[in-house]
Amino acid sequence: MARAREYVEADPRRLPSMLDVLLAVALAALAQAQLPSGTELWVRFSLLGILALGVRRARPFVSTLVLACAVAIQGLSDEPPSNFALFLAVMLAAFTVAADCEIAGALLGGITLAAGVVAHDVNSVDYGSAAGMASDLVIPVILWGVGRAVRAQRRKADRAGELLHRLEADQDELARLAVVAERAHLARELHDVVTHSVSVVVVQAQGAQRVLGQREPVVAKALVDIESAGRGALVEMRRLLGLLRDEQQRNDGGTGPGVGDLPDLLELVAGSGPSVTLVQEGTQGRLDPLVSLTAYRIVQEALTNVLRHASRATVSVTLRWSDEWLEVCVVDDGPEDSTGGASTGGDGSTGGRGLTGMRERVTAHGGSLEWGPRPGGGHRVAARLPVRWT
Repeated sequence: MARAREYVEADPRRLPSMLDVLLAVALAALAQAQLPSGTELWVRFSLLGILALGVRRARPFVSTLVLACAVAIQGLSDEPPSNFALFLAVMLAAFTVAADCEIAGALLGGITLAAGVVAHDVNSVDYGSAAGMASDLVIPVILWGVGRAVRAQRRKADRAGELLHRLEADQDELARLAVVAERAHLARELHDVVTHSVSVVVVQAQGAQRVLGQREPVVAKALVDIESAGRGALVEMRRLLGLLRDEQQRNDGGTGPGVGDLPDLLELVAGSGPSVTLVQEGTQGRLDPLVSLTAYRIVQEALTNVLRHASRATVSVTLRWSDEWLEVCVVDDGPEDSTGGASTGGDGSTGGRGLTGMRERVTAHGGSLEWGPRPGGGHRVAARLPVRWT
């Protein structure tokens, strides 16, 4: 036991495989124990095919074929053995091949297993009739169907995990863009306000020196010091502006996705539960990349909230194009708190941090953003963005 514990602790992924081996050994031993004392040796040997279940996760199709062959071979006996352990093995193989294989392998494995059961029952006194064979197959067939349903849920969960990972990455990108925007804003303020004011001080100091000349040496000396300090401040300010702009250029690897990427986003979201449709009205044109990115982020934020709070909702995404505006509208029929507690109306005074951040971004472009519950149920997010053609 100590060695087994060390083996699993070295790699926790080994635990399911060890459990499969133990289960296969237990079923094989139980099947042998349930055989009558006079059972032929070759029949006992064929039952060892149950041990193939020990690799059912690693090799689901192969283990199912081995078990199917073992079951079919037993049909050559004058009285094929029918025991509970063998039946459990067949049920487990039917579920595994359906849950762990692609549809072609799952179908072939299920059909082969069913053929093995029929071949086993042909010479059976109790199950040789069509009704007997059907009764032997009904539970394995049901478990095969359950296995396919489990596989579908696994794939949906994987897609949801992929989507959440992508959304987290996009949130990180939003945070990075916010930092870059703040740097740009700071650089503009330093250039337009502080640098200008310091330049005025330097120019005024130079002018005062020319007017005073030698009449006020003490004041002239102070003005020289003011001019010198001002010039030094300008040099440092320009150096700081250079650093900020260089950092912004290093971070500007592109503006990110835009409205052209919405179909891919909607397809990814639809794979995780909601039913999503995209409707475009008017003639689509080329947008300013930053406006296009903002439209994409609005839809992304709204769909993220739907996934979190109304994953089975029906969602409609509408883009209305005009010469001056792009209107983005995301409507769902989920519960009223499908934006994570945003219960406001059109003023956008309250709501989730994501939508609040989007409102600030939209306002920066000269647009507007509204969100709130719909009278008939569900929620609505609507944005109006100015079209700036590129």
